[in-house]
Amino acid sequence: MSKFEIVLDPHKRLLTVTLRGFWDVQTYRDYDAEVTAQLRRLSQLKAAKACLVDAREFAVQAKEVADLMMEGVARRLPLYPERTARLVSCAISRGQASRMAKTTEQRVYETIDEALDWLLDRRAAA
Repeated sequence: MSKFEIVLDPHKRLLTVTLRGFWDVQTYRDYDAEVTAQLRRLSQLKAAKACLVDAREFAVQAKEVADLMMEGVARRLPLYPERTARLVSCAISRGQASRMAKTTEQRVYETIDEALDWLLDRRAAA
């Protein structure tokens, strides 16, 4: 099974990113290139857009990879859609994800239902 999966649904205007396991630097670099490309594609769609990052199977990462992820999120921040929800499975992962979700448009959840409710709320009003 791949360490990450990135699926863009242009009809729902939703980018779903699934992260798994423990990464090395090369895995992060591969992910960085792919997620950047898909975020660019998402940004070209009309109307409200959303991104769901499912990190429930993602291990707490080594400092080197965690630092690269934080730098990457900061660099890609202009590409993220109106709302991005991050799903996590434990308190330690929540802490790591919360450090990346520094704006009100990015939030961290523990259940997919909560995340989708928040993601779809603004889109319904748009």
